[in-house]
Amino acid sequence: MRGKWLGPPDPPGRRPDRASYFPLIPATIRPTTTVMEKPFRKDLSHRNWAQVYQRQALRADLLDDWIGALGLGAGDRVIEIGAGPGYFSLALAERVGPKGMVYAVDRSADALAELERRQRARGIAQIERIVADASALDPAAVKARAALLTMVLHHADDPAGILASVARLLPPGGLAVIGEFHPDGPCAVGPSRAHRLAPAEVESWCERAGLARVAYKRQTPEHYMIAVRRDG
Repeated sequence: MRGKWLGPPDPPGRRPDRASYFPLIPATIRPTTTVMEKPFRKDLSHRNWAQVYQRQALRADLLDDWIGALGLGAGDRVIEIGAGPGYFSLALAERVGPKGMVYAVDRSADALAELERRQRARGIAQIERIVADASALDPAAVKARAALLTMVLHHADDPAGILASVARLLPPGGLAVIGEFHPDGPCAVGPSRAHRLAPAEVESWCERAGLARVAYKRQTPEHYMIAVRRDG
Protein backbone atom coordinates (compact mmCIF):
# COMPACT_ATOMS: atom_id res chain seq x y z
CA MET A 1 0.00 0.00 0.00
CA ARG A 2 1.42 3.35 -0.99
CA GLY A 3 1.22 6.15 1.52
CA LYS A 4 0.26 9.76 0.94
CA TRP A 5 2.98 12.38 1.29
CA LEU A 6 2.29 14.39 4.44
CA GLY A 7 5.23 16.77 4.60
CA PRO A 8 6.00 20.11 2.93
CA PRO A 9 7.78 20.40 -0.44
CA ASP A 10 11.38 19.29 -0.46
CA PRO A 11 14.25 21.78 -0.84
CA PRO A 12 15.28 22.54 -4.45
CA GLY A 13 17.45 19.81 -5.91
CA ARG A 14 16.33 17.15 -3.39
CA ARG A 15 13.17 15.25 -4.26
CA PRO A 16 12.72 11.83 -2.62
CA ASP A 17 10.91 9.03 -4.41
CA ARG A 18 7.48 9.52 -2.87
CA ALA A 19 6.06 6.33 -4.37
CA SER A 20 7.93 4.35 -1.72
CA TYR A 21 6.60 6.20 1.32
CA PHE A 22 5.00 4.40 4.24
CA PRO A 23 1.55 5.64 5.30
CA LEU A 24 2.52 7.85 8.23
CA ILE A 25 0.24 9.09 10.98
CA PRO A 26 -0.04 12.91 11.22
CA ALA A 27 1.42 14.39 14.38
CA THR A 28 -0.09 17.23 16.37
CA ILE A 29 2.38 20.05 16.63
CA ARG A 30 2.72 21.47 20.11
CA PRO A 31 3.20 25.23 20.39
CA THR A 32 6.72 26.18 21.32
CA THR A 33 8.13 29.22 23.03
CA THR A 34 11.60 30.57 22.43
CA VAL A 35 13.61 30.34 25.64
CA MET A 36 17.21 30.96 26.58
CA GLU A 37 18.97 27.62 26.25
CA LYS A 38 22.07 26.53 28.08
CA PRO A 39 25.06 25.94 25.75
CA PHE A 40 24.68 22.62 23.92
CA ARG A 41 26.91 19.77 25.08
CA LYS A 42 26.96 16.41 23.37
CA ASP A 43 27.27 14.54 26.66
CA LEU A 44 24.20 16.32 28.17
CA SER A 45 26.28 17.26 31.21
CA HIS A 46 24.44 20.59 31.29
CA ARG A 47 21.24 18.76 32.33
CA ASN A 48 20.15 16.15 34.87
CA TRP A 49 18.24 13.08 33.77
CA ALA A 50 14.93 14.27 35.19
CA GLN A 51 15.25 17.35 32.95
CA VAL A 52 16.10 15.15 29.96
CA TYR A 53 13.00 13.04 30.65
CA GLN A 54 10.86 16.18 30.66
CA ARG A 55 12.36 17.27 27.35
CA GLN A 56 11.66 13.83 25.88
CA ALA A 57 8.04 14.17 27.01
CA LEU A 58 7.71 17.43 25.04
CA ARG A 59 8.23 15.35 21.87
CA ALA A 60 5.42 12.90 22.66
CA ASP A 61 3.37 14.12 19.68
CA LEU A 62 6.03 12.74 17.32
CA LEU A 63 5.71 9.18 18.65
CA ASP A 64 2.72 8.03 16.59
CA ASP A 65 4.61 8.71 13.36
CA TRP A 66 7.59 6.68 14.59
CA ILE A 67 5.50 3.73 15.76
CA GLY A 68 3.41 3.83 12.58
CA ALA A 69 6.49 3.71 10.35
CA LEU A 70 7.90 0.78 12.35
CA GLY A 71 4.56 -1.03 12.29
CA LEU A 72 4.90 -2.00 15.94
CA GLY A 73 2.24 -4.11 17.60
CA ALA A 74 1.69 -6.49 20.49
CA GLY A 75 4.50 -9.02 20.93
CA ASP A 76 7.09 -7.12 18.88
CA ARG A 77 10.70 -6.70 19.93
CA VAL A 78 12.30 -3.29 19.39
CA ILE A 79 15.57 -1.64 20.36
CA GLU A 80 15.82 2.03 21.32
CA ILE A 81 19.28 3.49 20.80
CA GLY A 82 20.11 6.35 23.13
CA ALA A 83 17.12 5.68 25.36
CA GLY A 84 18.29 8.05 28.09
CA PRO A 85 15.87 8.14 31.05
CA GLY A 86 13.37 6.27 28.94
CA TYR A 87 10.24 8.27 28.15
CA PHE A 88 9.96 6.58 24.76
CA SER A 89 11.12 3.17 25.99
CA LEU A 90 8.19 3.20 28.41
CA ALA A 91 5.81 4.19 25.62
CA LEU A 92 7.20 1.45 23.37
CA ALA A 93 6.75 -1.08 26.18
CA GLU A 94 3.07 -0.19 26.41
CA ARG A 95 2.77 -0.64 22.65
CA VAL A 96 4.40 -4.09 22.45
CA GLY A 97 2.76 -5.33 25.65
CA PRO A 98 3.93 -7.95 28.14
CA LYS A 99 4.70 -10.49 25.40
CA GLY A 100 7.00 -8.06 23.59
CA MET A 101 10.38 -6.62 24.55
CA VAL A 102 12.07 -3.22 24.45
CA TYR A 103 15.86 -3.12 24.58
CA ALA A 104 16.77 0.29 26.01
CA VAL A 105 20.39 1.06 25.14
CA ASP A 106 22.36 3.99 26.52
CA ARG A 107 25.99 4.56 27.44
CA SER A 108 24.95 6.25 30.70
CA ALA A 109 24.24 3.93 33.62
CA ASP A 110 22.70 6.88 35.49
CA ALA A 111 20.21 7.51 32.68
CA LEU A 112 19.12 3.88 32.70
CA ALA A 113 18.87 3.93 36.49
CA GLU A 114 16.32 6.72 36.09
CA LEU A 115 14.46 4.52 33.59
CA GLU A 116 14.61 1.58 36.00
CA ARG A 117 13.04 3.70 38.75
CA ARG A 118 10.14 4.72 36.51
CA GLN A 119 9.82 1.20 35.11
CA ARG A 120 9.49 -0.32 38.59
CA ALA A 121 6.99 2.33 39.64
CA ARG A 122 4.77 1.36 36.70
CA GLY A 123 5.27 -2.39 37.04
CA ILE A 124 6.62 -2.77 33.50
CA ALA A 125 8.75 -5.88 33.02
CA GLN A 126 9.24 -5.87 29.23
CA ILE A 127 12.18 -3.44 29.12
CA GLU A 128 15.75 -4.74 29.20
CA ARG A 129 18.23 -1.97 30.00
CA ILE A 130 21.65 -2.26 28.35
CA VAL A 131 24.55 0.03 29.26
CA ALA A 132 26.67 0.08 26.12
CA ASP A 133 28.21 2.15 23.37
CA ALA A 134 25.64 1.86 20.58
CA SER A 135 28.34 1.77 17.89
CA ALA A 136 29.82 -1.41 19.41
CA LEU A 137 26.76 -3.44 20.37
CA ASP A 138 27.01 -7.22 20.19
CA PRO A 139 24.32 -8.52 17.78
CA ALA A 140 23.93 -11.55 20.05
CA ALA A 141 22.78 -9.28 22.89
CA VAL A 142 19.45 -8.34 21.32
CA LYS A 143 16.83 -10.01 19.16
CA ALA A 144 14.80 -7.16 17.70
CA ARG A 145 13.04 -6.67 14.40
CA ALA A 146 12.91 -2.85 14.63
CA ALA A 147 14.97 0.04 15.98
CA LEU A 148 14.27 3.60 17.09
CA LEU A 149 16.95 6.32 17.19
CA THR A 150 15.50 9.74 17.96
CA MET A 151 17.38 12.95 18.70
CA VAL A 152 20.49 10.92 19.46
CA LEU A 153 22.81 11.02 16.43
CA HIS A 154 23.68 14.70 16.93
CA HIS A 155 24.99 13.74 20.39
CA ALA A 156 27.21 10.96 19.02
CA ASP A 157 30.91 11.13 18.21
CA ASP A 158 30.41 8.44 15.55
CA PRO A 159 26.85 8.65 14.18
CA ALA A 160 27.76 6.65 11.07
CA GLY A 161 29.13 3.90 13.31
CA ILE A 162 25.87 3.78 15.26
CA LEU A 163 23.87 3.31 12.07
CA ALA A 164 26.24 0.57 10.93
CA SER A 165 25.69 -1.14 14.30
CA VAL A 166 21.91 -0.88 13.88
CA ALA A 167 22.22 -2.55 10.47
CA ARG A 168 24.10 -5.44 12.08
CA LEU A 169 21.47 -5.79 14.82
CA LEU A 170 18.43 -5.91 12.55
CA PRO A 171 17.37 -8.95 10.54
CA PRO A 172 17.05 -8.59 6.75
CA GLY A 173 13.99 -6.45 6.09
CA GLY A 174 14.06 -5.02 9.62
CA LEU A 175 12.95 -1.40 10.00
CA ALA A 176 14.50 1.55 11.79
CA VAL A 177 13.31 5.11 12.34
CA ILE A 178 15.74 7.97 12.81
CA GLY A 179 14.45 11.26 14.21
CA GLU A 180 16.51 14.44 14.26
CA PHE A 181 16.36 18.23 14.42
CA HIS A 182 16.29 19.88 10.99
CA PRO A 183 19.06 22.39 10.24
CA ASP A 184 16.50 24.66 8.56
CA GLY A 185 14.27 24.74 11.66
CA PRO A 186 13.72 27.84 13.78
CA CYS A 187 15.98 26.44 16.55
CA ALA A 188 13.51 27.47 19.26
CA VAL A 189 14.17 24.10 20.92
CA GLY A 190 16.95 21.57 20.65
CA PRO A 191 20.57 22.07 19.57
CA SER A 192 21.87 25.07 17.69
CA ARG A 193 21.95 24.99 13.90
CA ALA A 194 25.65 24.15 13.91
CA HIS A 195 24.97 20.87 15.77
CA ARG A 196 22.05 19.69 13.61
CA LEU A 197 22.34 16.96 10.98
CA ALA A 198 21.02 17.43 7.46
CA PRO A 199 18.71 14.65 6.20
CA ALA A 200 20.97 14.08 3.19
CA GLU A 201 23.94 13.43 5.46
CA VAL A 202 21.99 10.94 7.60
CA GLU A 203 20.70 9.19 4.49
CA SER A 204 24.25 8.85 3.12
CA TRP A 205 25.35 7.15 6.37
CA CYS A 206 22.34 4.83 6.17
CA GLU A 207 23.11 3.90 2.58
CA ARG A 208 26.71 3.01 3.44
CA ALA A 209 25.45 0.87 6.33
CA GLY A 210 23.05 -1.08 4.11
CA LEU A 211 19.91 0.70 5.30
CA ALA A 212 17.67 1.76 2.42
CA ARG A 213 15.40 4.76 2.85
CA VAL A 214 11.69 3.96 2.58
CA ALA A 215 10.17 7.18 3.96
CA TYR A 216 10.97 10.74 4.90
CA LYS A 217 8.79 13.25 6.74
CA ARG A 218 9.25 16.76 8.08
CA GLN A 219 7.20 16.25 11.23
CA THR A 220 7.34 19.82 12.53
CA PRO A 221 9.36 22.90 11.59
CA GLU A 222 12.01 21.62 14.04
CA HIS A 223 11.88 17.84 13.50
CA TYR A 224 12.21 15.32 10.69
CA MET A 225 12.20 11.53 10.51
CA ILE A 226 13.65 8.99 8.12
CA ALA A 227 12.42 5.37 7.97
CA VAL A 228 14.90 2.82 6.64
CA ARG A 229 14.91 -0.90 5.93
CA ARG A 230 17.87 -3.25 6.24
CA ASP A 231 18.90 -4.68 2.90
CA GLY A 232 18.73 -8.40 2.32
